[in-house]
Amino acid sequence: MRSSTARRHRGAFGVAGSILGGVLALGLALPAFAADGPEDPAEPSVPGGDGSTTFTPDLQTDIFIGEETLPNDFVAGVDGSLGYVSQRWLNEIVTIDLSSREVIQRVSTPGSGNEAIRVSPDGTRAYLATLEGEYTSQVSVIDLSAGVTFAEFTDVPENIMELVVAADGASIYVLGIDGTVLKLDATTGTELARAELGRTSSDGLALIEGDSKLLVGSKNAIYTLDTSDLSVIGQATLSGMTSTAFMRVDTTDERVYFADSAGATLGVFNPASGEIESRAAVGSPMAGAVGYDDLNRAFGPVPYWTKLMAANLETGIRSESFRATPTAPYSVDKNPATGELLTANAGWTNATKGSTVSIINTPSTTDPADVSISALGDTARFEIDAVGIKQGHTGGVFWQSSSDGENWTDIPGATFEQVNVVATEAAIALQYRVRWHDDFWGLSGFSDAAKIVVQGPVITFEGPLSDGKVNAAYPGTVITATGQSDLAWEVVPKDGESGLPAGITLDPATGKLSGTPTVAGTFTFTVRVTDTFGTDTKTFTLKVAEKDIGTNPTNPGGPGNPGTPGKPTPNDPLSETGGASPLLLGLIGAGVVALGVGGLSLARKRRIDGA
Repeated sequence: MRSSTARRHRGAFGVAGSILGGVLALGLALPAFAADGPEDPAEPSVPGGDGSTTFTPDLQTDIFIGEETLPNDFVAGVDGSLGYVSQRWLNEIVTIDLSSREVIQRVSTPGSGNEAIRVSPDGTRAYLATLEGEYTSQVSVIDLSAGVTFAEFTDVPENIMELVVAADGASIYVLGIDGTVLKLDATTGTELARAELGRTSSDGLALIEGDSKLLVGSKNAIYTLDTSDLSVIGQATLSGMTSTAFMRVDTTDERVYFADSAGATLGVFNPASGEIESRAAVGSPMAGAVGYDDLNRAFGPVPYWTKLMAANLETGIRSESFRATPTAPYSVDKNPATGELLTANAGWTNATKGSTVSIINTPSTTDPADVSISALGDTARFEIDAVGIKQGHTGGVFWQSSSDGENWTDIPGATFEQVNVVATEAAIALQYRVRWHDDFWGLSGFSDAAKIVVQGPVITFEGPLSDGKVNAAYPGTVITATGQSDLAWEVVPKDGESGLPAGITLDPATGKLSGTPTVAGTFTFTVRVTDTFGTDTKTFTLKVAEKDIGTNPTNPGGPGNPGTPGKPTPNDPLSETGGASPLLLGLIGAGVVALGVGGLSLARKRRIDGA
């Protein structure tokens, strides 16, 4: 487990004995020793969107701590879930949920305020360099679970510059500006060992090699102490350094990151060789340092510029990309779980005073989703969310296209979080993704690919089909479908299906069934619809009935049998002789009379006409 280190941010507050502190607190003009150093980088010029595309750089979250309370240090707990903030002008420690980025606890502390803050490896205690007036006078131990002061260690050097908590949590190390180093029992505050280096402007502490060695930065030198008794067992001189400070270890003890608190340097030092492996002139003065072994990169705040800067230790050149903070930043730490940077933006005691801390986002993008269109010529809009990526200095997002998923080409002008693509046949055949880069972090990456998805044709006619009749025209039925203008219909031969009835056809251009069936039966067939973007099939059944059969005239037969005379039944109207009934005879007689009259009238008419 790595040791934890914190430091006193003397620059903002004009501590006696520090040239830098005096300059910053009293004048706010750029100090003389920085006149020939690097220049304050400017914001790059970036293209604007066309109104339909935008780019919103989600670079950081600024969290309000207290109105002008000068948040002085912001560090992450060992597991990266919580962050802890000290304030120079308020005797309170603030706990932040680093996931939700919200303040979840405030605990009162002794003194008038606090500077450096460190948290025990188990996350139960916080160690604070506590102020009484303008100077740190004790180490306060806060029980974070109970929210109370656990202990106050008063036998410590005045003007505490650094605190380190051992990886086992059993001891802490305290560095005074005069070069006094103490090893204290982390529970009782009992002094376990002491070293007097006798050098002013001692600024840095770091534990290495399983906490068996303690590095102390002082002016242009780094001392190596045996942690058992704090005896000096080594010394290295760093050329070109004025005040070696803010030493941090990432994943290996062979790389110790540092800053020059009275100059412009961020660098990395190898304790075994005693040599600086790489350095870069970044900004003056530096107020902190943190390093990433996997990136070969160091980061540090430059209060005068109100910026957090980066150094590429592979090239020895700073990045021109930066992160601006609301007020002057005076500390930097990193979240061990996410890699995000943490800064406390204290501001100035005699100018703009700080109220916030910042969480600096690492770069990433979401993946674009496939986009569905309904017709050629539609606009497909791909979108991503970019986080922690700043445009300019080769940074930004760049949309690309590919026909095979292997070879990718940037789309000219597509440098926003959205890209609009007209859905031509050629565009539909391509894949789309985002290439991204951020120069501050020195990181690059790609999103997953997405494509334009076109809805193929869909047969919308659900049926059933109207029945047909042999030798009768089939009532025209259209098998409707949705799709592109080149829709085509056909019947697909399939095993076990009869196909269309003889005499019935399917119009390939309209999908209309028509004709006159000639054979009766039940017919099953499959229709396939095709357009530019695909096919759809559906099976139908059509029944054809036999043709109608007409009714033949009834044969009247020969003369009726008059029957055999016999005794009539009770309901028989006929007489015993077999003659007609009186009613029937009456009707017949009336018919004869009528016929005679009719014949007479016709004869008269002919005679008159003949006359």
